[in-house]
Amino acid sequence: MNNITTKSTIEYTKNLTILYVEDDVELQYQTEKLFNILFKKVVTANNGLDALNIYKKEPFDIVITDIKMPLMDGVTLTSEIKKIDADQAVIVASAYNDTEYLLDFINLNIKQFIQKPIDMKNMLHIIYDVSKNIVNEMLVENYRKEVEKNNIILKEKNEELNSLVRILDTKISQISKKEDLNEIDINPNLFEDEHLNELKELEIDIDGAAVLINLTKNLNLFNIQVLGEMFLAYSHILSNYQECDKLASAITNLGETLNNAPQNFIDKITDVSILLESLIYVLKIWRKSLAEHQIKKAFELHASMINDIVTIVSIIDNTKNQTKR
Repeated sequence: MNNITTKSTIEYTKNLTILYVEDDVELQYQTEKLFNILFKKVVTANNGLDALNIYKKEPFDIVITDIKMPLMDGVTLTSEIKKIDADQAVIVASAYNDTEYLLDFINLNIKQFIQKPIDMKNMLHIIYDVSKNIVNEMLVENYRKEVEKNNIILKEKNEELNSLVRILDTKISQISKKEDLNEIDINPNLFEDEHLNELKELEIDIDGAAVLINLTKNLNLFNIQVLGEMFLAYSHILSNYQECDKLASAITNLGETLNNAPQNFIDKITDVSILLESLIYVLKIWRKSLAEHQIKKAFELHASMINDIVTIVSIIDNTKNQTKR
């Protein structure tokens, strides 16, 4: 007990609040001065009824109450407080002639008592023990919440990773089952440099628009329509090349679908974000292969991109159907 000092106690009490209930005004005044040193916030009341009304308006880490008070005694006050918060830390200040109330407090699971007349060292020791327990419980609770939060984040990341793995598996499967292009006579200089440069600039814009959609908190349909217009511009360039008819048609369908996306698609944007990232990534590889005159390699990616587009369009169409219901 001799090792407990005001300084060591403040380490646990400095961020705590206390409701102090005492009808002896002089005792309340003297004790409150110590409490103001120890606690972050001190609120006092002169009787149980006032204290209960205060407690109902705001929570406190610790309640210290006298027993015999006007309007409402300490037993009744404690009982009412426990109805509100069964775990509330309550310390009872009891005189030698208050033994008749002890059983009532024990039944209310009150374990901490300060004897009157109050010995400041003894009170400091009790406040130290109670505050230390409260702070330790807070630390454990905060740790538990942090673990739960991290588990949720980890679960979400695992789901994203699993989705990405499924997409990559699909792409590998598509590439492994690619059509035989050996019989297709494709000019290695099929694409004009001017068109390839336009496609490259559009890819940068598309990538930026997709990132903006993922990061924008107040997302609206205009942001999505901008992305749709970029895909339409992309498909317009591809329409110059008959060999890209299927891919151009798919991208046109994607652009028009984004332009006509329903309002509730905003809430589902995360469902297609990974697919969009995948599509944009493969588009870059496709265009780069064309620029390097690796035409066969580029055309082998068509099935993968078309598959992503079909899936994205299907998700958006499903949100339209949900709107109609």
